[in-house]
Amino acid sequence: MATSELSDLKPVYLIYGDEELLLERAVRRLRERLAKVADLDFNFDVFEGESARVEDVLAAANTLPFMSERRLVVVRGADKMAPASIAALAEYASDPAEQTVLVLVARRIAKNSRLYKAVEKSGQTFEWAKPKRGEYPAEVVRMFAGHGRQVSIDAAEALVRAVGRDLRRLESEVQKIVAYAGDRASLSREDIETVMAFVAPASVFDLTDAIGARDLRMSLRLVSLLVGQGESVHGLHAMAARHVRSLLATRALLDRGRATGDLMRELGMPDWQARKVAQQARRFDEGELVNALRGLAAAEHAMKTGRGDSRLVLERWVVSVCSSD
Repeated sequence: MATSELSDLKPVYLIYGDEELLLERAVRRLRERLAKVADLDFNFDVFEGESARVEDVLAAANTLPFMSERRLVVVRGADKMAPASIAALAEYASDPAEQTVLVLVARRIAKNSRLYKAVEKSGQTFEWAKPKRGEYPAEVVRMFAGHGRQVSIDAAEALVRAVGRDLRRLESEVQKIVAYAGDRASLSREDIETVMAFVAPASVFDLTDAIGARDLRMSLRLVSLLVGQGESVHGLHAMAARHVRSLLATRALLDRGRATGDLMRELGMPDWQARKVAQQARRFDEGELVNALRGLAAAEHAMKTGRGDSRLVLERWVVSVCSSD
């Protein structure tokens, strides 16, 4: 088993991407894998690219392991090193020491660069891209699963809306929620909302998504947050009207049997956005969306004529749309 583990290891890895947490996970997995066949208490070095001298990195990589078959050398922020230092790493990567596993971690690296090509030839490259906007709830579900807990996509979406699309902050909140939950394997949305320690700055798009999801509690909460952040009630009304019009157009296309690809072309939306809007549109029938637009027109008239507090007028419209599900 150990022989197989050793033969599968590459002498140099390049792990890159714009999501720091994913990079850290990848390095941790490599370290855990190497720990099965090497004594890392005496054969593990970590360097920070901004401050490390390339001579020290190469010296560590060329040092024989102490009472072990492999050494592990990790360079974080390798792309932040000086050009001459990166060139020296590329030269090493073209003929790396077999007794060492050198892991270069970078945020960005050109695939046509000398370093990338050298690692690709003698080792292995991995790109860890930031999740797309709609993929964060599924990532949160996986985070909970890693702690042996189950949550629904709905609960995960609530956490993403509250914390924002930042995997490190999401992981921190997941850990707090797990600690709060004790031994319970299945966690509810109420558990998540109880434990959340802070709320990320809200976006008007979070509000339109919540309205599209017919999530009354989150919609009203986001109206409050956005107004508190200085957003104009009239601006929120305009964005809500724009979103409802998109939902109505999408509903009409769906009723005619159009596929998502047709939605992309006819609505001028990217694939992920067309899928999301289609999912939201399916929560309404055409009559409900027409009534929602009429309600927005009435709300606009009430706001302009001063017939009632503008925020209260908008909130009443949100209640009428979300609670009619």
